[in-house]
Amino acid sequence: MPKDNLLFKLDNLEYQYHYANGDLSSFRPRLGGIAKLYNAKGKKSSKRVTKLLSNINLEQVAQQLDALRLQIFNNKVYYLEKNLRSLLVKNLNQYRPKKNAKNDFTPLIAKIRDEYGIEHFAELVCKSKTIKVSIAKVVPSKKVSVPNWFANHEFWKVHNDKKNAFNPSRVWNEVLMPNKFDQLVSTTMNNEKCRTLFSSFDSGMNVFLGINRQMESKKEDNSVEKDQEVVTDASETTDTQGENEDPGDVVELGEDLLKQYDGLLGDSDEEEDDFEAATLNPDVNYNEMTDEEPDHEDDDADIEAEGGVFDSDNESDQNRGRARLPELMAGYYSGGDSDEDDDRVDDKVAREQISTKEKRKNRRGQRARRKIWEKKYGRQAKHIQREIEKEHQERKRRLEEYEERVAKRAAKAKKLETQTAEPTHVNQTKAIREREKTEHPSWIAKREAEQKLKNTKFQGRKITFD
Repeated sequence: MPKDNLLFKLDNLEYQYHYANGDLSSFRPRLGGIAKLYNAKGKKSSKRVTKLLSNINLEQVAQQLDALRLQIFNNKVYYLEKNLRSLLVKNLNQYRPKKNAKNDFTPLIAKIRDEYGIEHFAELVCKSKTIKVSIAKVVPSKKVSVPNWFANHEFWKVHNDKKNAFNPSRVWNEVLMPNKFDQLVSTTMNNEKCRTLFSSFDSGMNVFLGINRQMESKKEDNSVEKDQEVVTDASETTDTQGENEDPGDVVELGEDLLKQYDGLLGDSDEEEDDFEAATLNPDVNYNEMTDEEPDHEDDDADIEAEGGVFDSDNESDQNRGRARLPELMAGYYSGGDSDEDDDRVDDKVAREQISTKEKRKNRRGQRARRKIWEKKYGRQAKHIQREIEKEHQERKRRLEEYEERVAKRAAKAKKLETQTAEPTHVNQTKAIREREKTEHPSWIAKREAEQKLKNTKFQGRKITFD
């Protein structure tokens, strides 16, 4: 029989409860199927959903919610307590001290058997531990109010009753600490199975109580509030700056600082001239031009001709000195990995071009080389001679094996002939004597009578009928 999906039922009832209260925006389901169920686009399903939501009884839904939460909680604590108890009983019964162990708990376990019994002691420890862990999840602090479904639960009553046998503080102060059982319990329960039990219980309670969902909603609210504060602070700072600054005021820079940047920035008129120079010349037929690189000698001549023009500028630059510009914080990054791959390929090609190692010739494959040798040398090619020699050796080996088998068969047949060459009558007489010894006298007499009957002649008369 399949198990009920209690978390789906819980989400379903919580959705109906929040819908009836009108605070559906604050509800976050545990499973994604709830939103699909109540936001269905089909006609039949949407009608069914609207009919269900219109007939909601708030008190009845609240009672069902409390009962379902109580059922889920009881299932989780029962599973944890049962498995913890079985593990603790098993570890206490199977305890054997190790050779190099610092503490030997054998006398403590014997004391537990005498005073409490292993089963009762495990029940005390495991139930008190389960109560402590579960209440830390349901009621994490005194400021948090106790849920209605948990107010009358056995665990809450045991937690408030300090004289109860399973009260966590009483078990710790009156059972474990006075008898020094605390270290024994911690060592026996410090294993992988117990840790997985506690971690699974912790995660299950987080999902059941919606602890992670509450934390996420708080984080989102805090982030929204922080964004609003940042926006308001930025608007306030801009307003204050606008009020304090005068549009006619200009910050004056020092002459020494301005001199450093003389000649480094072009004027707007020079930029316009450069743009005009970059336009196409209508008198030039660009279809007749080629992609060949210009001659470097012409460039050198042009540079020499223009050298006189730049001499005066160089002298003025030397007088000014070198100006230091601020360094860039980071280079350009396109955001993809294709550039890196191209760089790797380029680096590999460059390394191959720069390397002084002799490149290995592109040698033909083995089959191609053998075909060339066969055409050139025929049956005298080395690979053909090797194959012929190999075949000859294989034939010789088979012949030797065959001769060896034939010799073995001949020796075996000769041996059998010598064994069967003895006279047969000796064997027959021996067999008869042995048979006579074993046979009964009546059988011997009967056999002799049959032999006599066979040897007698026929003595009857011939009768003729008229």
